[in-house]
Amino acid sequence: MNNRPPLINLFNGMNRADFASIETFARVADTGSFRAAALALSIPVSTVSVHVGRLESRLGTKLLERTTRRVVLTFEGQRYLEVVRPALNAMLDADRAFAGQAGDLRGRLRVAAPIEWGQSVLGRVLGGYAREHPEVEVEVHLTEERMDPVRNGFDIVVQSDPASSPSLVGKKLGVPMKQRLLASPRYIAARGTPKHPRDLVKHACLVAGPPRAQTRWRLGRHSVVHRHATANSGSVCRDLAAAGCGIAKLPDYLGAPALAEGTLVEVLARFAPPPEQLFALYPRSPFVPARVRAFVTALQAHLEVWPGCLLQPRSTTSRVSAPQE
Repeated sequence: MNNRPPLINLFNGMNRADFASIETFARVADTGSFRAAALALSIPVSTVSVHVGRLESRLGTKLLERTTRRVVLTFEGQRYLEVVRPALNAMLDADRAFAGQAGDLRGRLRVAAPIEWGQSVLGRVLGGYAREHPEVEVEVHLTEERMDPVRNGFDIVVQSDPASSPSLVGKKLGVPMKQRLLASPRYIAARGTPKHPRDLVKHACLVAGPPRAQTRWRLGRHSVVHRHATANSGSVCRDLAAAGCGIAKLPDYLGAPALAEGTLVEVLARFAPPPEQLFALYPRSPFVPARVRAFVTALQAHLEVWPGCLLQPRSTTSRVSAPQE
């Protein structure tokens, strides 16, 4: 037998502060952190504590336990969240839907993206978006860490993995981004063209990644471990390659301009690393805020042009012949 109160009565007699306390409590429960909840709600951490304390005082029970690493629900907190969640979601969805449809787009848009992709591509999209929607406040966080839109308080997260939770939507951004092995014509003239991945042991490999991490280049059926220089920046590896210092593995958003200019050429094209698909992740909801929908649309439109509105490289088949296995 279901003894839950009707949803219409859950918020009966509550004032605005009571509703804010419930919304804040639910966000803390979702993110497992007072700080993440504060970021998601755009309020100070101290205000989150006040709201949760007010709700616990009104109910006369403890809803959350704080550990050194995380905030967890008590038994009563779990039960209370199960009861209020449907009504809370319905009210928030309705509020977001009407707010998103009223007049121009406005509010804050928090976006997280990989550092070098963000530096190379994201600014191009944001420029047009910001001009078209001047009342949207854009906040960008570039990081190599995996971010969760709900847990970390972002409207949109751009990453190479699809949505891993049913609470998230993952939209593909453009076609999969190619990865290529690139070297300067001067380097190839001096050291020769590798014909097979095993030939890389005779070449200077410029590896983007942590200096102590073992980095494997997957080239077709082959897995190569060899390095001559490392940098935690693909841009630095690109510049080293252009200077004739070795061969770098680069995504098209870093390597395409140099390919188009002829300062870099592709080698081992037959064994090219697997392409990487980018996704825009955002919280699943029947009513996605209009500013979020508009930005995802802008990203998709921009990245439909190969590759992210960068120049198409000219053919390198006449410069570096395809090796035979």
